Amino acid sequence: MKLLLRTPSLVHAAHCENVLRAAGIQAEVRNTWLAGAAGDIPLQESAPQVWILDDATEADAWAVLNAAANPRPGPHWQCRHCGEWHEAQFAACWRCGQPQEQAAG
Repeated sequence: MKLLLRTPSLVHAAHCENVLRAAGIQAEVRNTWLAGAAGDIPLQESAPQVWILDDATEADAWAVLNAAANPRPGPHWQCRHCGEWHEAQFAACWRCGQPQEQAAG
């Protein structure tokens, strides 16, 4: 198990965990309830933390988080199946689930 990051925001930590899990990387958030103890214990120890279960996935985890934080530029695309419009970073239609390659028009 390896500490990947600390963040002052529990929402950000949970988002990172969700992004990692969606990419197949096992992760968990720790220190979810310690924010109220900040000041009594060091801030660095009370901040929410994202841990990865397999140390060997650290490089992949950082790549996944960087890709999520910096979406690829490009044109919007429309799903051929249901007509919904999407920003370039979405690889599949959020409404019907069709992959972009099959759904883009």
